[in-house]
Amino acid sequence: MPRLAPFSLLLLGAACATASREPASVAEAYARALEENRLSDAYRLTTGGPEGEVAFLDEFSDEKARRERAAAVRTGTSVLEARAPSVTLARQGEDWRVVESRPADVPRAALRKFLDEVESRDWKGAWGLLASPLRARYTPERLREDFEREPLAKERLRRARLSLNTHVRVAAGEALFPLGEERAVRLVLEDGEYRVAAIE
Repeated sequence: MPRLAPFSLLLLGAACATASREPASVAEAYARALEENRLSDAYRLTTGGPEGEVAFLDEFSDEKARRERAAAVRTGTSVLEARAPSVTLARQGEDWRVVESRPADVPRAALRKFLDEVESRDWKGAWGLLASPLRARYTPERLREDFEREPLAKERLRRARLSLNTHVRVAAGEALFPLGEERAVRLVLEDGEYRVAAIE
């Protein structure tokens, strides 16, 4: 028995040194590294190259941004998917299944389009993707002015972009993209199309 002890320790050490390759484990390690402000460790778990590390460190230098991203990663872990341009696979129990279409795909695409329009400063396009009560209150020009004057606008858009990676709750003509702390991006179904009703 004493002869086996060093061999057992060697196996145990090798097992501990080997990081899990399971997606959920990688996501959890990434979230934990963000929470613990180990940004270099977190960045090594991304696909980014050396040229992107400075921007990453800058983006997550803020504790609140790190905490929100870690929460979003953990929320998404339960609905991890494997994607390629021509196929998406999702976990169903212990198995992976091909996803042909889902109710969440349509509102997710609508929100992505809205965010793209705002980021490209296409205010008329963004205005056209708002729910009717917001379109009645705004013009494309007023939307631009409000965005440029609101100090938290860019932060809200960043969080809305992160919400695209969360589990979308679709029910009764609306889609909710959770942001944490009882906040959400809300889209409503109007004339067969999802439109943005609230960013938070």
